[in-house]
Order: sequence, then C-alpha cells, then structure tokens
Amino acid sequence: MLIIHILVGVFFGYILWKLLKATIKFAFWLLLIGIIVAIVFPKGLFLVGGIGFLGLSALGVLFVLSIIGFLFFEDN
Repeated sequence: MLIIHILVGVFFGYILWKLLKATIKFAFWLLLIGIIVAIVFPKGLFLVGGIGFLGLSALGVLFVLSIIGFLFFEDN
C-alpha cells in the first residue's frame, strides 16, 4: 500500500516536472520569436501574443489539473 503511494507520487512528480519544463521552454521560445517578429514585422506581434497566450494557458491548465488530480487521488 505504501509502495503504491510512493510510486504514484514519483509518477506525478515526474509529470509535473515535465510540464513545468515544457512551459518554461515554451515561454522562452515565445519570447525569442516575439523579439524577432517585433524587429522584422512590428504589426505581427499580436499574432505571436495570441498564439503564445493560448499555448501557455493550455500548459498551465494541464499543470493545475495534474496537481488537483494528485491531491484527490484515492486508493480503493
């Protein structure tokens, strides 16, 4: 019983770490693309901002749902 809880904790910790790492990488690349677009096409920054907002919010929702799923995990 205790081993199952430890394994589930390790699994969820791994998932949360991967989501956090993906979110940070996505934010970095979005910032880099935004800077390049701002220099080359100043009017195209709204497109990058909208796509970035959608992507970061989707990753944030996955992160929050993973934490909530871990908190309400029940062992039958």
